[in-house]
Amino acid sequence: MTETAQLWTQDFQAHTAKGNESEFLHRSAASVAKNPISLTIDWWKISRAPGKLNFNEYLDFQVYDQSRFENPKDRRRFLSDDLHWKLCYQCSDRKWDATTEDKWISETLMRSSGINTTQTIGVLGGPDRAYPNVPRIENADQLRGLIKDYGRPVFAKLNGGIGSEGATRISMVDTDRFEAAGMGEVSAEALFQSMRQAPAAYLIQEELEHHAEMKRRVGDRISTIRAMTFISDNGIRTPFTILKMPASGNVADNFWRDGNLLADIDQNTGRIRRVIRGKGPKMEILEKHPDTQEPLTDTVLPDWAEVQRLIDDVARLYAPVKYQSLDIALTDKGPAIVEINTGGSFYLPQIATGRGLLTDEFIDTFRACGAEIDSSKI
Repeated sequence: MTETAQLWTQDFQAHTAKGNESEFLHRSAASVAKNPISLTIDWWKISRAPGKLNFNEYLDFQVYDQSRFENPKDRRRFLSDDLHWKLCYQCSDRKWDATTEDKWISETLMRSSGINTTQTIGVLGGPDRAYPNVPRIENADQLRGLIKDYGRPVFAKLNGGIGSEGATRISMVDTDRFEAAGMGEVSAEALFQSMRQAPAAYLIQEELEHHAEMKRRVGDRISTIRAMTFISDNGIRTPFTILKMPASGNVADNFWRDGNLLADIDQNTGRIRRVIRGKGPKMEILEKHPDTQEPLTDTVLPDWAEVQRLIDDVARLYAPVKYQSLDIALTDKGPAIVEINTGGSFYLPQIATGRGLLTDEFIDTFRACGAEIDSSKI
């Protein structure tokens, strides 16, 4: 197996790993001085609610800890990610899927519309198709020349990939050696051959540079804001914004990567309200970033008014996708779209906030976009 194949295989295994469920259950039960059987029975009752919460989510979100909820009914407001696609496609036009899930198409559409986004400078591997105005990398010499001419590290990700699986950051060591995140030091030829065998084309992109304030607080590795947006006759609404932050040594900010952080952000002001690391009985509430030791809670993210305008611009461009999510980086050149998705994880906002999605306001927002949610049993 090639080095890059190992990279995406390892990422996939880590992303989908369930862990030791029995151990996690026992630790959860011990944290609230109950026995595992009582937690299992409690979950069964909660799972009958409209949100259909599965057992792993029940543990991850600490729904078992009844002391966290002033109103017992709030424990029944959590929404399982298992229902995501069912609800999503009640809202969104599936003919638009390619414009969100194909990262090169979405980048091209947004850039042609004057929206600040990523910049692909080369494509390597994948199916035989055209990428106008972007060079195809056909051999190791071209890969070497591209990165050498660019003069800085580049970021590479799979077109159509999920959750940053297989993503890597590549920097030049010398004329024929590269340092690739997750792979270590490899030759130009070995790196090219490995990337060419990937299950999809690699988009080689300019690496984004953090806004100075972000760099000071969270470090060099790009963090992104996850914005959940709904478009209906009632207008554009963004009920949740979450900041995803990579821990030192991680190539991307996805929460499944060990040590990464999530922050709940006030969508109106950009103020960080809560920061967490881990899940279930291992969850920590943090006040400072563990790497920089800079305060996070109650700080206001820079350029927030521009973030809101960017969300609005993309929402109007992608209006047939009535439920969409954006990943937005705060860069030295202003907020930039890293990705757009049809729909978006129900998991992230609930674990970041510690609250269930199925509030009356959220249900009304989702229904206005066409989703059918039975709230009678909450």
